[in-house]
Amino acid sequence: MLLPQGLKQGLYRRVFGWRIGRGVRIGCSYLDAAQMSLGDGVRIGHFNIIRNVARLEIGRGSVLENFNQFFGTRLPDVSLPSELVMGEQVSFMSRHFVDVTGSVHIGSRTVVAGRDSQFWSHTLALAEKGYAFQPTHLRIGEDVYIGARATLVAGSVPAGAIVGAGSVVTKSFAPEAARVLIAGNPAVVKKRYLPPEAPPPDAAPPAGPLQNTHED
Repeated sequence: MLLPQGLKQGLYRRVFGWRIGRGVRIGCSYLDAAQMSLGDGVRIGHFNIIRNVARLEIGRGSVLENFNQFFGTRLPDVSLPSELVMGEQVSFMSRHFVDVTGSVHIGSRTVVAGRDSQFWSHTLALAEKGYAFQPTHLRIGEDVYIGARATLVAGSVPAGAIVGAGSVVTKSFAPEAARVLIAGNPAVVKKRYLPPEAPPPDAAPPAGPLQNTHED
């Protein structure tokens, strides 16, 4: 954690066999992954904790700010994916929590904004005696914006969606031709937006980059 960049990254490559691209900067953070791939220009800030992750992949130009936690799970005699994959130019702000028991995929150019959002990729199911631990999958599309203090529990968020601050996403949302605002607890589609070049029938497009076409 405290070694100079050159020495630290050299040890990561030679001792752990991690793939680290050009121009990567890693702050004072704890990294524990069986497999790791960091694209060119990735920046990891200070006091992030990445622990018990089987596979970590962060695409070119992505940024993890500070004080984020990415926790996998290791259980005896249980095979868990424990996989975190981020696309290119993802902006992941500070003080968020990601459960990496199952698999979490975050599309390119997505922004995890504000602070205190939670991402969950496991569940418990009833078993003959007590509960059975089950990994799940969380998929976030490209160009998604996630507001502060949102909670995402497995499922999928379509490309271009906006997840409102404080929302609780508990299911998968299908891709749509329009951009959508997903908000509430439990979250539902609140609005649909079309670009100005594609206005709804019999309506003049208003000024501005987006047009609201629907509200539940």
